Amino acid sequence: MHWPVSSGKLGNKIEYKNTWDAMTKLVKKSKTRHVGVSNFDPEQLEDLLASTSHPPSVHQMELHPYLQQNEWIKYHASHGIHVTAYSPFAGTNPTYTKGEPPQLLNNTVVLDIAKKRKCTATQVALQWAWSRGTSAIPKSSHESRISENYGALECKIEHEDIEKLNDLGDYHHRFNNPTKGWGVPLYEGLEDSKGKHKENS
Repeated sequence: MHWPVSSGKLGNKIEYKNTWDAMTKLVKKSKTRHVGVSNFDPEQLEDLLASTSHPPSVHQMELHPYLQQNEWIKYHASHGIHVTAYSPFAGTNPTYTKGEPPQLLNNTVVLDIAKKRKCTATQVALQWAWSRGTSAIPKSSHESRISENYGALECKIEHEDIEKLNDLGDYHHRFNNPTKGWGVPLYEGLEDSKGKHKENS
């Protein structure tokens, strides 16, 4: 379930339980093995867990060095829910607002690590995501970029590199937030829920 939001004649509203019930029936009928959610906030996820006997197998959310959401990841680990990072390269093509931080793949911290480890900036970002126990889903239709993504498996970064990348978390910057356009509150209680950079974290 990509968003905890339903759309109708009266507009958008936070609603997800009926959809989740329908999805779990697909598992029971062996139509799929796993179902998951995306973009839920803590209150929504806790509400869902309290109302179902089939918790999500995975929760997909925006994660990158500028938006690390460490406590939120720990919550999922304690509940046995795997976390998948979308937008692992941060704002390479911001959809809603132009971000304040420099593009992650052009950040000098990332580029210095990439040069030192003989990797690309993309590969460093993916290795950082994997080092946290999350999976990551980079998006590309270009053969060369897909090959570069796979090449991240051979890129090795060290603990000192991870610490430098972790320091970028001071930005607390979310690039994907359709709250204003959709007219519903999203990401309540999470880093940068208002899409306004550091002051809302």
